[in-house]
Amino acid sequence: MFNIVGMRQLVFCFVILCTVTSLSAQTDDDKLSVYAGVVVFNNPVYDALIPVDIPFTINRQQLEFFKPDSADPHFYGRVFAQVTLFSVDGLPVDSNSTYFSVRAVSSLEAASTEFTLFNRIRLLVKPGIYSARLTVIDAVSKREGEFFLEKILVTQGRRDRLTIGGVCLAYRITYVGENSDADRMVVNGFEVLVNPLRVFSYTDTVFYLYAELYNLSFLGNDSSLYRLAYTVLDNAGTVFRDFGYKLQEKPGSTAVVAEVFDLDGWPAGQYRLRMIASDLDTEVSDTAFIDLRIVRQPRLTYALNKSLIADPYDTLSLEVRERLVAYLLTPDQKLTFSRLSPVGRENFLEQFWEEHDVNPETRIIENRLEMIERFDYCNHLFSYNTTRTNGWSTDRGRIYMKYGPWDDRDDISTPVVGNPFVIWYYHTVREGAVFVFEDKQGFHDYTLVHSNVEGERFSREWEERLRQQLYKLY
Repeated sequence: MFNIVGMRQLVFCFVILCTVTSLSAQTDDDKLSVYAGVVVFNNPVYDALIPVDIPFTINRQQLEFFKPDSADPHFYGRVFAQVTLFSVDGLPVDSNSTYFSVRAVSSLEAASTEFTLFNRIRLLVKPGIYSARLTVIDAVSKREGEFFLEKILVTQGRRDRLTIGGVCLAYRITYVGENSDADRMVVNGFEVLVNPLRVFSYTDTVFYLYAELYNLSFLGNDSSLYRLAYTVLDNAGTVFRDFGYKLQEKPGSTAVVAEVFDLDGWPAGQYRLRMIASDLDTEVSDTAFIDLRIVRQPRLTYALNKSLIADPYDTLSLEVRERLVAYLLTPDQKLTFSRLSPVGRENFLEQFWEEHDVNPETRIIENRLEMIERFDYCNHLFSYNTTRTNGWSTDRGRIYMKYGPWDDRDDISTPVVGNPFVIWYYHTVREGAVFVFEDKQGFHDYTLVHSNVEGERFSREWEERLRQQLYKLY
């Protein structure tokens, strides 16, 4: 689903993202690993100078933290970053810098490898061809890191036709509202965490696209539409995925597009995303190409490697063990469990699984092993944080943890009316259970909107809609 808002002033600042998706830095130990990209906003409202952003990331564990005084329990890092822009002759023509602090609640957290820092530096540049050097300095340890951008093409925005600008790929895009605070990397109401190298690993189940449309012929009525079409090409230039097209009402002469793409089933390789925007009133189109790369690595799963681990349950923390039974305990059991000490909880869980072992003759509790597999599956596919740790707590995760894999499903990604939705069918649950999840925000954040199971959310509107459209349940 596409999300469109009116254009407004661009606001940028520093954020921290908790993530396990990081690139292996092949640099000397005394240098910071820095990754940077370029985003050009060739909006025709800018006459002489074009906004150019240099988004960059660094791994937080590379920084040296310090504790300012005994009264403050936190640890702090300090970072200085500067971009220098060069002409085609190699002469410096402009520069800009930023200085920011990083806080950790403990020395252990400061050393964690699961945090990536995101920031960006803006330049106002005349049209032309440039190169740029980004230098990042740890102000505490004085360690440095650099990233060189070899070619930056800055073009003047056109006023006479539809144009695509501000294109970038991101790890995550979240709509935070037009009036959100300026303490996040917000662009027109969207928090955009840019992937500067456009490289995604096996832990990334989706990738996001941000773009802006300029010079739409806005007629000021509901019939004024534009079309967006996406196709993914492989390294040979042949079509790998065709996502079709969608029609959108124009919010004005400019629009913002934020889209999410599912990476499930994509093999490792180089790809090119082709975006075509068409103004249906003027019949004018513009095309943008965005390169990306998928890096796949072997992923140990309990389902495929049961023989490698005597019992995967033994390796889990108490917190994860509690989550495995979150949807299995009765209200009375939850109350009793909440009053126990950590040792008491461990004993409670051991007794619970012993009592619910479907095959006591074997050494491993098979249904507990299956619950671990469900938990991993939910976190991998349904999480909305980049650490892939909260999928189990989402609506889809809750249903999957309780009932397991669906017997049948419908994926309606481009409905005639409304938002994308998914229907899960369980033919062997009661007389047949159905669960409808709707993507209301357009970012794969599916929430349960209807079910025929007692105690779940029921919607007469969705019940009638399913009957009228004759989905599998009927």
